[in-house]
Amino acid sequence: MNFETKWIGSILDSEEYAFFEEHLNPSIYDCLESKIEPCGIVSMWESCKTYMIGDYVLYNGLVYKFIGTDSTTPPCNDSINWEKAKRFVDDNLNKLWDRHLMTILATKIYMAAIPAATYQVSAVGATALTDTNDGLRGVTKSEISFLMDSLGQRFYNKVQHMKNYISNNLDTLTCFDNIGGCGDNGIRNEKKGSTKIYFL
Repeated sequence: MNFETKWIGSILDSEEYAFFEEHLNPSIYDCLESKIEPCGIVSMWESCKTYMIGDYVLYNGLVYKFIGTDSTTPPCNDSINWEKAKRFVDDNLNKLWDRHLMTILATKIYMAAIPAATYQVSAVGATALTDTNDGLRGVTKSEISFLMDSLGQRFYNKVQHMKNYISNNLDTLTCFDNIGGCGDNGIRNEKKGSTKIYFL
């Protein structure tokens, strides 16, 4: 599915933080932020470009690190020359990221962007956005509502599955070892600060 990133950039940091504030703990957000593996410059992968060992590329929505000798093969099909970039400096946090956190944050941000990125129609016609009207297909308020309800239930299920994983692995997960459980501390009013380091 194609989804324009302009709808995501302006809400990325606030939606990520809101997730931690609502479902986990704001202090976990700050701790995870301090454990991010720096990737430097990440560019879109190009088959005709020569990459140096340690270069990072974006391919099919994932970041890969070049580790081999032939950078012309697509990263997702070549584990000899490419490896999926680690998001954190800690292996157990990377397992949490790969199994749960990455898809949960992506889903939350996608859900937050849907209303603004969708052409809405009503009895008086379509509400066109100013960018382009190419292939305009509007949806009704009830269609958006149905989609959001469906996504919301799947999102809730993913979050519960992740919390179970965290509970079962508290002894190995840095940043989660001092909270005594997920989402039970009632911290709702921590100050919200903007950051330019995004998890996604």
